[in-house]
Amino acid sequence: MHTAFRLGPTLHANVCLFEKEDQLGGRVHDVSRTPNGPLYGTGALRVMETQTVVFNLAAELGITLEVAPYRDDRFSARGFFTYDSDTMNNLAYPQVPDSESETVLYDKLRFGPERANVDNYPDFRSYVRRVAGVEQYHFLTDVFRFRGDFTYPLSAKAYLQFLDEDWDVCCTPSYPVGGMSAFIRGMEQRTLASGVRIFRSQPVSDISKAGGHYILTTPGYLVNAPRLVIAVDSEGFKFIQGGIAQQIQAMPQFQDLTGIKVATITQWWPQAWWIGAVPGKDVRRAWTTESCLNAIEIPINPYAADQKVTRSVYDDDLQCVNFWEQTAQRGIPAVEAEIKRNLDYLFPGVSIPNPLKTHVQIWPGGWHFVRAGSPFSTMQIASWAIQPIPGEADFTSG
Repeated sequence: MHTAFRLGPTLHANVCLFEKEDQLGGRVHDVSRTPNGPLYGTGALRVMETQTVVFNLAAELGITLEVAPYRDDRFSARGFFTYDSDTMNNLAYPQVPDSESETVLYDKLRFGPERANVDNYPDFRSYVRRVAGVEQYHFLTDVFRFRGDFTYPLSAKAYLQFLDEDWDVCCTPSYPVGGMSAFIRGMEQRTLASGVRIFRSQPVSDISKAGGHYILTTPGYLVNAPRLVIAVDSEGFKFIQGGIAQQIQAMPQFQDLTGIKVATITQWWPQAWWIGAVPGKDVRRAWTTESCLNAIEIPINPYAADQKVTRSVYDDDLQCVNFWEQTAQRGIPAVEAEIKRNLDYLFPGVSIPNPLKTHVQIWPGGWHFVRAGSPFSTMQIASWAIQPIPGEADFTSG
């Protein structure tokens, strides 16, 4: 969508966007409790204060952002409850020295002398256990909401490159009024006004080449194009046939990408049961190692908070994501019963009502990392992805 938005003012109707789904945006995907009601995200939710590109886009599109600093966290591990990782370290991880805080351990991973030997480690997990320690590995895994980073077999070198970039993406979040899809709607409106043609519900099934042009096959069209931008993640791209697609799929850089499967479950409530749930605290994020609930997030920004909506489950641990997918196949009542059981554990003594609506979203590839054993760094993969087939002219070369 963003590519079409940028190309439209110059190329107008010479730009065609073919979208697999009936709506635009990919993982920028918002849903509502009622038809035409306010929206809440099942994927992207916020903009962090260091993400200037997105802030500039919001200003360009006239999107209102609500600044909403995080409030109190609550999490449990090994049967203990607390509100910060240092206290959890003291309570649940007696073998981890008090001096080895979460930040200190990450600094050791990023800046310690062993990083010079990172190529010698089969995966990130092995690197953490060697550099920080086995119990420290469990501590970092338990106090981090994103479990997939520690449980998938990921390249240590590539993950540390990602971590270097991601570490300073902080600190106070901003939330678009209208949900993150406000960006999609704003770009779509201007893109169509520039003459770009958008085709929804037209998944590309084949990408080939003939006579110097790319040939795309969709359910409704056979497309002949001199230039092609592929904006498909590696999990989805595996389903596309044709010579060009197969060339890319056969490349080691493509094969070394691994999608992180993610489950998010959104719920709307008749009342804000979380207000006063923990005396003296305004808990808006909670997570646990005790179940596949993993993490709940409760909005603070007015647009979302007024909906009485929660992201009741965020999980990227593969076994747990598969659990939620299988539970959803048994029906939404089964999902709601499991969530309630776990919320009762996280918020004991709180009367939690039945939700008004529950939405389950399974992302086959919420995001992607470089798999363990890959010879490629994250930066090398990013460079390759700009022009994956050698000899194919990129857009700027004429």
